[in-house]
Amino acid sequence: MTLRDALFAALAFLALVACNIAGGYVAALLRLPVPGTVIGILILLGALLAYGRVPDPLRRVAVFLLAHLNLLYVPAGVGVLAYVALVRNDLWPIVVVLFVSTFLSMIASALAFHWTAKLTARKEDGE
Repeated sequence: MTLRDALFAALAFLALVACNIAGGYVAALLRLPVPGTVIGILILLGALLAYGRVPDPLRRVAVFLLAHLNLLYVPAGVGVLAYVALVRNDLWPIVVVLFVSTFLSMIASALAFHWTAKLTARKEDGE
């Protein structure tokens, strides 16, 4: 990697961080019940739509981050270990909520796919 590539990668990462921070500020300023990271992703999406394509340095940084996504879960695992006594006390409610939420999201995904397939079939049939 050349110095130029490293600079562009750093700027692309900075753009991702800036969108995340901007989303946090917007969520706090407007007191929205949506996490700032979600708003930051929407800001990034709007910027990419306005630009018309994904710049290559941003694509490379995103691919790198997605390839190493498992490292981002390490702090959460450490947090669970730090509060293992609390987790142990509430283990059954946590397990039940995990299974119920997984089941509900599977149902929601299946319904969304089903409805999308129906709409797509209607458009292809000319309705």
